[in-house]
Amino acid sequence: MLKKFTLVSLAIACSTPAIAQQSAHVHGFASINFAIDDEELQIEFVSPAESIVGFEYEPSNATKRKAVADAIALLRDPTKLFVLPASAGCELHEVEAERHAEDEHDEHGEHGKDEHAKHDEHEDEHAHEDSNTGESHSEFHASYHFDCKNTAIEAIGLSLFETWPRIEEVRVQALTQSGQTGGNIEASDPVIRLQ
Repeated sequence: MLKKFTLVSLAIACSTPAIAQQSAHVHGFASINFAIDDEELQIEFVSPAESIVGFEYEPSNATKRKAVADAIALLRDPTKLFVLPASAGCELHEVEAERHAEDEHDEHGEHGKDEHAKHDEHEDEHAHEDSNTGESHSEFHASYHFDCKNTAIEAIGLSLFETWPRIEEVRVQALTQSGQTGGNIEASDPVIRLQ
């Protein structure tokens, strides 16, 4: 599933370079790719970590680690993010969710938990400096694979604006049986119209 979905994502990105360029790492924004074919619905969600948990650096204390774990738990429950029409009869078949970090380094290496806790405050200050200078970026990635009885889906609601108020706008691209569509969705009208 993941290989197939990656190809779908690449196909969308390559066929719409202007929109693909907009998908750069921008706070307050998230991206969603949809692919609907036969009896399958695949969704890919990507958001800067700052838009979800309020920071991008490596979580350096228990509170921040819990925030990341809670975010991943929410990502694993698509009912908290998407409102699929009941008529589609979709059942979740597979889900993956993770925080992906870029340009990060843990200067304390393989230290134990006690040693790590001792340096929490120092690391937090250092990481905050990194986040301000743009040296540390991380994103949340999630992918969902649904089996649906009816894939003639006209609209999908987005409840993620309520779940994560820091997200102001979502860039959407979709490949459906009727073609390709895309656009930006805001909290004031949180509906993806596919037809």
